[in-house]
Amino acid sequence: MKGLRNIVHLGVPDFYTAIEELRRPELKRRPLVLAKAGERSVIQSVNSNARKEGLREGMPLSLARRLCRRINVLPSDFHHYREKHLDIVREFGSFSPLVEGSCPGSYFIDVTGTRRLWGPGPDLACRMEKDLCGKMGLRSRVGLASNKLVSQVAATCIDPGDLSFIFPGNEESFLSPLPVDLLPGVGEVTTSRLAGFNILKIGQLASFPLDMLAAVFGRSAQRLLKIAKGMDPAPVLPTHQVPRVCITKILDRDEIDLGRLESVLFQQVEEAGWNLRRHNRCPGNFRLEIRYADGVSVDTRRRISSGSVQADRFLFRSVLPVFHQLFRRRVAVRRLILEFSDLVMPFSQLSLFTWEKKRSSKELNLQKVLDSIRMKFGKGIIAWARIA
Repeated sequence: MKGLRNIVHLGVPDFYTAIEELRRPELKRRPLVLAKAGERSVIQSVNSNARKEGLREGMPLSLARRLCRRINVLPSDFHHYREKHLDIVREFGSFSPLVEGSCPGSYFIDVTGTRRLWGPGPDLACRMEKDLCGKMGLRSRVGLASNKLVSQVAATCIDPGDLSFIFPGNEESFLSPLPVDLLPGVGEVTTSRLAGFNILKIGQLASFPLDMLAAVFGRSAQRLLKIAKGMDPAPVLPTHQVPRVCITKILDRDEIDLGRLESVLFQQVEEAGWNLRRHNRCPGNFRLEIRYADGVSVDTRRRISSGSVQADRFLFRSVLPVFHQLFRRRVAVRRLILEFSDLVMPFSQLSLFTWEKKRSSKELNLQKVLDSIRMKFGKGIIAWARIA
């Protein structure tokens, strides 16, 4: 049929903990959670055994320890997970140039037009799953359909190692008996609001009048009806790497003192500056996010004008005014996230005034001396201080 697509979706359940289990096979039969050290931290990922104990992502670690005394807690190693994720994307790239892996553990591969090279779509999908298991040691759920939406839902309905193939033209009948929360993008809030209309199945949503749905969901009503009918024209977009440096700090206790928060922010800038200088990069913009103790988050993204900003104090002078603009509520802060992106090679520009060049050179030379000391004796051997 002309214009018909074949989209494969491979989903690796509990991707982060699955990677850790490959490094530590003895943890496969134990409840495993990934979380930072400290009782105030929250669970970032769990394995299947921990999920059977009632543990979930986002749960406070202190509560998880009370629910399950025998859990194993490991710190997250996102750099390692990212490397494994990119290895998987490259592996699938040998089957098709259109591989989308925007989220680790979830992969879309457009295999339209590859029949002469690799055979029928179901055979190719099974081969991908077999190769992933044989080369990487990861089991995945495989869905095959005419679009990304249906293939993703099809993969969630089966066990790892199986294939769910939805024949073209049967998308709506396949989705009809499934619960609405299986649709991508339909979360707890939307599911609860739909339940108020006694809409529990996708088929009920697909047959609901648009005008009545628009009265509750507004502009998103039309999108809800489309995905309920299995309509998704979105293309498979190849994954592009965006270099960035992100430093997240969960405070030991909720903090409202401005001086202490500025100190934590400077520590984040120091760590980010250290990583930037190690890779000889300068940031073009940054994003700062503040999460308060009551769950409210505020964030903003700003441009950094200079293309030669590498010294910690230069970076801090760019970030600090933005922090003061965001920190307006009289509520304690629980977490700070600082992210630098748009990384470029450093360059220098001649100054119009000799005293400006002298001051910047002095700052950069001081930073080089600090870095050499930390490289030799450790990053914590020397730190900045401020005289009150």
